[in-house]
Amino acid sequence: MKRKRFLLYGANALVLSLIVLGILIVLNYLAYKRDSRLDVTEEKLHSLSDQTIKVVNNLDKEIEVLAFFKEVGVDRREFQDLINGYTKKSDKIKAKFIDPDKEPGLSKKYEVNDYGTVVLVKGDQNVKVKLADLISGSILDNSEEEITNGIIKLTKDKKKTVYFLAGHGEGDIKDDSEPSGFGNLKRALEGESYNVKELVVLSESNIQIEDSILVVAGSKKPLIEKEIKAVKKYLDEGGKAVFMIEPRSGDNLVSFLRNYGFDIRNDIIIDPSSKLVGGGDIAPIIAEYPTHDITNDFKFATIFPYSRSMNVNKRGKVKTTLIANTSQYSWAESDFSLFDKGTAQQDPGDKPGPLGIVAVGEIGDKAKIAVFGSVDFASNRFFDFSGNSDFFLNTINWVSGDEDLISIRPSLAKEGKLTLSGNQMRIIFSITVIVLPAIVLFSGIAVWWKRRNM
Repeated sequence: MKRKRFLLYGANALVLSLIVLGILIVLNYLAYKRDSRLDVTEEKLHSLSDQTIKVVNNLDKEIEVLAFFKEVGVDRREFQDLINGYTKKSDKIKAKFIDPDKEPGLSKKYEVNDYGTVVLVKGDQNVKVKLADLISGSILDNSEEEITNGIIKLTKDKKKTVYFLAGHGEGDIKDDSEPSGFGNLKRALEGESYNVKELVVLSESNIQIEDSILVVAGSKKPLIEKEIKAVKKYLDEGGKAVFMIEPRSGDNLVSFLRNYGFDIRNDIIIDPSSKLVGGGDIAPIIAEYPTHDITNDFKFATIFPYSRSMNVNKRGKVKTTLIANTSQYSWAESDFSLFDKGTAQQDPGDKPGPLGIVAVGEIGDKAKIAVFGSVDFASNRFFDFSGNSDFFLNTINWVSGDEDLISIRPSLAKEGKLTLSGNQMRIIFSITVIVLPAIVLFSGIAVWWKRRNM
């Protein structure tokens, strides 16, 4: 009798094990076919970014990815996982792994001297990126960004140039250490395959129109009449420009942009509600955006420290629209004396929120303008805050006519934090320390009692 029961229990256990194994095999197969890895990281680190998906889906010519790795290694395995995401999204991406020690000819051809080097090849063009992290033995955290930027460089027939106006106390685009510099912004633009240069209008007879974007980023001193005329000529002939004008500055630019439908007010935005989400009274955080090509599907918060408000008006052929507004709890403080004393408060004469803080405009079929009421939002200090970098780069892409690059870019890992209330901690303790062990205990007693009475 005991032998019979033993065989019965053993057969049941075997059948159940086979069923569970079969379910796991089927689920694993379906997950592989659908490329649906479960990604529970906050920044979706194990999923291809929106930008990558958009870039590979728009490929019209094949790109070969030559991966120079040792035959065995953590970095090779990690890159295999990464590049599989690309090849599953597009049949235009072809990957080939090469051991430099076994194929020295290819290594010499592409001047590869280090393991972990990847060469992207399109026709007679190629881009080389180094992904090896020599300390950890893995690939770099920003490997997806490097690969996608390499693909963008190969697919752009012409490189456009972003000219930063210089000579008026603007932030330094070469400075990536000081909080007020624009070095991080410059590096991000170069990653999007733009050339980035400074421009002193006084030394140029004209601003180059073809394949260029002019950026006026926080001029401390006013532009002279000759410069204003040069900027006007540039825009009227189809140029593309981005203006960043913070409070108490750029009066002649404010007057100039009014002719294009931008009503930039002489005030400072105060938003106490931003303190609740990590900002400050004069650092409004924006989380909702009006519908526009730049903001469609954009779900990240942005911060605009020390900002002025603006509105848009119709001016002839210019089509203008606001693309970022502050919260309803904000207001436009126009009494600078109170602000300087730190006692600014909303008075009946202050314009209440929501307030426009970013606006864009189209002049005819070619010229495009974007105006930001803040400068510091794109500085080294705040450029990497949440959605700031994506928002600015998407704006540049829209202004330049590269709408196909408007997207969310690859994220890097951040320290994850789990904050629990007292009640939540007590519930978790009760479930894990009391409830679950009790269930196991009583289940065991029930099984023992049943077998004892068989």
